[in-house]
Amino acid sequence: MKTHSLPTFKPRWTRALAVALLAGMAPLSHSLAQPAAFSVNGEAQPAERSQLLLQAQLVRGAADTPQLQAQVRETLISQALMAQEALKAGLDKQPMVRARVDLARQNALAQAWQQQILQGAQFSDAELQAEYQRQVQALGPQEVRLRNVLVADEKTAQQVQDKLKGGAPFEQVVTEFSRDGGTRQRGGLTDWLSEGVLHPGVGKALQGLKEGQLAAAPVSTPNGWQVVRLEGRRAFTPPSIDSVKPQLRRALEQRLLQARLKALRDAAKVE
Repeated sequence: MKTHSLPTFKPRWTRALAVALLAGMAPLSHSLAQPAAFSVNGEAQPAERSQLLLQAQLVRGAADTPQLQAQVRETLISQALMAQEALKAGLDKQPMVRARVDLARQNALAQAWQQQILQGAQFSDAELQAEYQRQVQALGPQEVRLRNVLVADEKTAQQVQDKLKGGAPFEQVVTEFSRDGGTRQRGGLTDWLSEGVLHPGVGKALQGLKEGQLAAAPVSTPNGWQVVRLEGRRAFTPPSIDSVKPQLRRALEQRLLQARLKALRDAAKVE
């Protein structure tokens, strides 16, 4: 039976922390010379600035090449020249400019704090096992495959529902109405989905349905209104714990950041 990777469940505000961490943690290639410091009109450009810009490109999948390093240097030169002109024009005194500079500093410090917390983080096999069991339980014992039509409003959803109840071919209705780019070219057919990842409204609408049956009514979801038909249902076979240990460690890292940040927020005086 087909197995699936485990999704990582993270609170909404910790997802941003995970993304912010990446740019500061990508390793530079040791086969190339590291970026060197230089100056622009006498203003120093420390090597760390080049390293940060280079790391950001590596996170996006770029290769650490001499050409990329040259591009990073040119970018810094252009930025330095424009910043110098901005200072001459007094733009640094504008409130919105000051706010953007302060926000960039605050964000850099927040990223440094996150990295410091995670550098010493180690998780036992028992903790990994507990996280694995938590995610497997959240996914549920079964998975389903659906056909769906996604539309913008309830009136259109009811129109779609009536057409399908009247015997219109599902694929034809999908072509005419669906806004779901992920399934539109497949006649509305989804991949196999664990019950735990379904929107609660969709999960409730599927209860008691047999294969080939249309849900009794359209379902309102954050993406719009969905008309769904159950195509199949089968037992969910999770992947082995060894195959998903990196994902489990990342989930535990985010849980650690969440806990530490919650402690800070609970103790903070916000007025």
